[in-house]
This record gives sequence, structure tokens and C-alpha cells, in this order.
Amino acid sequence: MVEHLPGAPTLLAAIGDSQIAVQTPDGPDGLKLAAQFAWGLAKAATEFAARCEELHLAASNAESETFAPVSEDELARWSTLVGRAE
Repeated sequence: MVEHLPGAPTLLAAIGDSQIAVQTPDGPDGLKLAAQFAWGLAKAATEFAARCEELHLAASNAESETFAPVSEDELARWSTLVGRAE
């Protein structure tokens, strides 16, 4: 997340050569819509990542691990927050 202009955050996600950027729309409900979208995206991305890890572990017979770029405590706290998207 970057905020080049105060009050106008931009969501950035990148891996390798790929990147997505989501900006807040103008208008009175722009920040509300952006927050709703981001919470929904976070929930969907968490479910997607968990399923991909599950399939990877099953296919490779590897020990349980996560590819999340955060600590287990941070991941647990974040996953609880993502529940707000429901």
C-alpha cells in the first residue's frame, strides 16, 4: 500500500514480473467501496492461498508449511481480520 497523496491510498501487490494496483475511486463513497473491495479481495486471496498450499503439500508429500510472507502469529491475526469481509 502506498499513499502518494494524503487520503488517496493505492493497493499494490506484486510478485515476480506481475503487479496489480487498485486505486480508490472518486466520489463520496469511494473509500467505502475501496475498503469493501479490499476486504473481499483479502478473504478470497486467503482462501485461494490456503487451497494452493494444501494442493502443493498433497502433491509433493512435503511437511506442513506456509508460503505466507509473515510470521504465524501475524498470519493468524490477519486471518481473523479477513473474517470481517463476510
